[in-house]
Amino acid sequence: MVDAWRGIAALGVVFYHLGLSFQFDLGHASVMVFFVISGYCIAASAESCKRNNVGPAGYMWRRVRRIYPPYFFSLCFFLATRAMKMEAGLGETLSYPAVIWIQNLTMTQWFTLLRHPLPYAYHNRSLLIAGYWSLNYEEQFYIVMGLILFAAVYFRKAMLPGIAVLMLPAFFWNITHPAISNGFFLEYWIAFAMGCLVFYRLCRIVSLAGRLAIDTTLIFFLVLSLYEGGLARHGPRWVYSEWIVTTVFALVLIYCRPLDRVFKESRVGIALCGFGLITYSLYLTHQCVLRASSVAASWLIRLGLPRFAEFPIRVLVVCAVGAIFWYFCERPFLNKPLPSRSRSNLDQTATALPMTAIQP
Repeated sequence: MVDAWRGIAALGVVFYHLGLSFQFDLGHASVMVFFVISGYCIAASAESCKRNNVGPAGYMWRRVRRIYPPYFFSLCFFLATRAMKMEAGLGETLSYPAVIWIQNLTMTQWFTLLRHPLPYAYHNRSLLIAGYWSLNYEEQFYIVMGLILFAAVYFRKAMLPGIAVLMLPAFFWNITHPAISNGFFLEYWIAFAMGCLVFYRLCRIVSLAGRLAIDTTLIFFLVLSLYEGGLARHGPRWVYSEWIVTTVFALVLIYCRPLDRVFKESRVGIALCGFGLITYSLYLTHQCVLRASSVAASWLIRLGLPRFAEFPIRVLVVCAVGAIFWYFCERPFLNKPLPSRSRSNLDQTATALPMTAIQP
């Protein structure tokens, strides 16, 4: 179900940016879901590299090849859409300082937050596109997982202890700074690590004690967040609200696993899993075409379509652009699954979900 959940989360981000409002921040909650999914997929990818003797360098190359080329093309797409707006006299400008261009080309916009913390990372003015804020954390997650993989290979140890140990400083940082963003990976490592825990819980750990330990950890974060009033807080970032979303989603992944095959073979499952493949491209491009989607919807309504069709039309336009971008700018850089050197039953379980679209 991971691909399907990825698709649902992507729609949540799109709906939020198209102005669909709820009593909670749908866009931010959807990104929290993405962090959990990312943790699951990257843990699976790192374990696959370790199992196939690819090594940390190979792991990092696969991550860079998978993530950066589409990101670079999305910057080009951003420039093209801004130039069109300038030509149309809509007041857009591309006169950013050189340091901002360098930060966006290198995905290091988070350096600005180290000196100037903000309630939300997407308020960072170094971002050409606000949605890129989560990629700043993702690239740090990938680097940290590469270091954990290196240590696991060098010392011939498992990766899970390293992931779990980092949850301790992340936990203390978050409870002492629950409403601020400094751009450093520890702020969202708990969400990412929860996804990693789900992977090991479902695909690696066979002992009942180990599985109960992971379930207990997730429930601890949920109870703590509810006790701290995570659902009642509105306004600035509140880490306990984020933990409620991530722990509930992680538990859903665990306890809905028996339904995975039935869902995958259903029509809804096939549609959502297919849509889940383009979500990285949708994430990269959707904010660049919000105005274009509005213009297209207004034009079609003037031709006779009913007013209530405006929102669905805008969603279709945004998704169509994402699908086209995926075909030309993301699909060529998908990593091929690594050949399995030994196919034990446990390895087959670990690779049961498609890994052709590992993404944030």
